[in-house]
Amino acid sequence: MSEAAALRTEGRLIGWKRIAAYLGCSERTARRWEAEEALPVHRQMHEAKSTVFALPEELDGWIASRAPGGGEKAETVTASGWQRPAAPALAVFAVALALAFFVLRTPGAPVKEAPLTEDRIALDLYERGVALWRQRGAEPNARAVRMLTEVVERDPQFAEGWSALASAWATYPTYSTDVSPSEGMDRAMMAAERALSLDPTLAEPRTLMVNIAQRQGDWIRSEEIFREALEADPENATILIWFAGHYRELGMFKEAFRLSEEARRLDPNAPPVLTEIAMNTLQAGDIEEGERLIDYILEDLGLETPIAWMGKFFALIERGDWEAAKAWVARTPFPNSEEAMMVFVDAERVGTEEASAQAVPVMREAYDEGMPAWIAYFMLDRLGEWEAALDVAEAETDGGVFETSVIFFDPFRPDARQTERFADIIESQGFIRYWREAGPPTFCKAEAETPVCQRIGG
Repeated sequence: MSEAAALRTEGRLIGWKRIAAYLGCSERTARRWEAEEALPVHRQMHEAKSTVFALPEELDGWIASRAPGGGEKAETVTASGWQRPAAPALAVFAVALALAFFVLRTPGAPVKEAPLTEDRIALDLYERGVALWRQRGAEPNARAVRMLTEVVERDPQFAEGWSALASAWATYPTYSTDVSPSEGMDRAMMAAERALSLDPTLAEPRTLMVNIAQRQGDWIRSEEIFREALEADPENATILIWFAGHYRELGMFKEAFRLSEEARRLDPNAPPVLTEIAMNTLQAGDIEEGERLIDYILEDLGLETPIAWMGKFFALIERGDWEAAKAWVARTPFPNSEEAMMVFVDAERVGTEEASAQAVPVMREAYDEGMPAWIAYFMLDRLGEWEAALDVAEAETDGGVFETSVIFFDPFRPDARQTERFADIIESQGFIRYWREAGPPTFCKAEAETPVCQRIGG
């Protein structure tokens, strides 16, 4: 019995070693084929880690579907397993397939009989750019942006290329502080508008239009755009997780959880989906489960994104692990934040009003020098210095939009929400108008008498 046939009888090929042995290649090559050529590999989550496995019949189908001309190569797949060529020959075969035969669609892109583009090089770059984007992480996302930019430079009429570029720019700030959220979204919007001008049926770039609505405080229109996009493409996990973010930013955690779980059903191990669920879990007060998910993202997936970093920091503070928190601060991805965060950890550890008051000038200075407003608000609010936190919120929302507004809605930090000043800030962002139509945020169930919740009813 051949090695492949012996492996095939086991039902599942568990681990990269067995998958690679079945394919007759190195583990590194198998991993690359998963990332770049859609090799069908599955992951099953356990309490502390995930198991990688593949099904022999799916690998057989993947091999057969990529045979040029379909016939001669496909016939080499038999009941006893694929008779593998030498690894170098297979590598050449895979490169040729990526160049000429395999079209990897952006999630949600419509299937078309006509070629996406007549430019074969642009098509190859598009396929590889989308594969890199799906890997997630700062380096793959940066490479995806560069590759997809080259795609639309080669073929400016390639609608799906513009759509993929828009998605890559939109997610880039999630993984890296090299690009600010506002710059990333501006570039994403430009690409999305071009994609839609070429093909108005594309769903994903349509959802990026919500940014315009949100910047104008029109959260009702934001929701309408998401619903229209989902109606056009209901099984798109990317749109679902972005829609969950819409509800999270409005403090409507039940809806955010529901959409996140639906996205998880469609794409169980996607890092953005797991991150959204982890942060919502932490926000709801389940620190143990939230930190478990964050550790999976950081350690098992190897993705230390700014959001995941903050999730871990939050969990360490909640657990009172001060030394670990200070060690973690040394790795902060956020600009002008390390000193302020160190002072914050010390003030939390001491736990006195005096220590908190002494931390305020440090927080304000860090904010003035470029530390993100939401981090400043989080630390000041947590220290009980909510007047100073509202100073930051007012400065940030004076004619603009507060990024990461979810920080206003921590269910365990209600003090700032007891004030008319908070209600004024929230109303300036268009939230109260939205809540009157869509229903109140989660915190109003326990804080019905606060000014902001009273205004919703009024």
